[in-house]
Amino acid sequence: MRLNFTSSLVIVSAFTLLFSASCKNDVEIFAPQSDVTLVYGLLNADDSIHQIKINRVFQGEQAVDQLAKDPSLSEYENLKAMLYELNNDGFGNYDTTNQWTLTEKTITNKDSGFFYYPNQKIYELQAKLDDTKDYAIWIDKLDGSKIVEGKTELIRPDGDILIKPFGLSFLGLSLADDNGPLDKVLLEMKMPINGKVMEVFLDFSWKDEYHDGTTSGLNTIQYKVGTYVVSKIPIDANDNIQITAELNPTSFYEFIAAKVPVVPDGSNIKQRVPEDEPLNFRFVIGGNEFNTYLEVASPSTSILETKPEYTNVENGVGIFSCRTFQNKISKMSKKSIVYLVDGEITAGRKFCNYSNSTDPNYCF
Repeated sequence: MRLNFTSSLVIVSAFTLLFSASCKNDVEIFAPQSDVTLVYGLLNADDSIHQIKINRVFQGEQAVDQLAKDPSLSEYENLKAMLYELNNDGFGNYDTTNQWTLTEKTITNKDSGFFYYPNQKIYELQAKLDDTKDYAIWIDKLDGSKIVEGKTELIRPDGDILIKPFGLSFLGLSLADDNGPLDKVLLEMKMPINGKVMEVFLDFSWKDEYHDGTTSGLNTIQYKVGTYVVSKIPIDANDNIQITAELNPTSFYEFIAAKVPVVPDGSNIKQRVPEDEPLNFRFVIGGNEFNTYLEVASPSTSILETKPEYTNVENGVGIFSCRTFQNKISKMSKKSIVYLVDGEITAGRKFCNYSNSTDPNYCF
């Protein structure tokens, strides 16, 4: 691990110097500017298009929020960036057969935020990567300075990540019984090869149907089950590293109630219709370097601790690592739907029961 104390934002404070009228000393407040390259790239073997952000750390004498709005301070006008596939010879040499040039591209849909938007420059390549190989990014700023580079493995899922519970597309996920929400639901998951950290979400989707016969688009809310870090990273198919997590059904129903408002009298909403498979377990898996980057970047819990910035980029800052995604859709069990419709937590939101035609709240 390499720790770099160069911040990705160079914040320069202005100081007021109080001297007597006779003082002739001159003080140089601002240090000479230097070009520091910032790289942010997460490779995914499932992607056919890979996008990497390459910027310079901006510097200046204005307020930092003003400097961040100026793309000329952050973006390079001229550089050469390559992605190399590494040989599996034990030395990680560049494979000159499998190499790709990253093409400069301007995206036009960047969300509003601290930095300039909606247009931002990125670097892109189209290729199907081999998840059994390692890859290196190589950046030449064409100014005689040192090459900026970083290396990463790729994450390789070995089958479905979710092992238990079974029967999610047949019987559905059981979140409640006749007495209300269950105390807990145990989830068993398998960490993919080269995975270190896993975030688990449970999404819930439905459509609003109106009295005039029209329906809304698909509504989806995203409930976070938790974040899980393994102590040992699986490096091949023989490593069976499992994660056990607890899903709290009461908390999940409360989340739905908080995100979906009660339908008032006179509303145009006739009923809310869950999808046939309204649940989607969503897994986001990151590599070891990415997890370290997140852990170091997290806020300190002690006023005595000053955290440096982590980077695995040589002659630069930022992160070059890997991640992947997987989904597992699921039905809801019949009793779970009944509680969704008229249980005390979610009652009044006009969810209908699509699984039982004899239910007075059957979706019609």
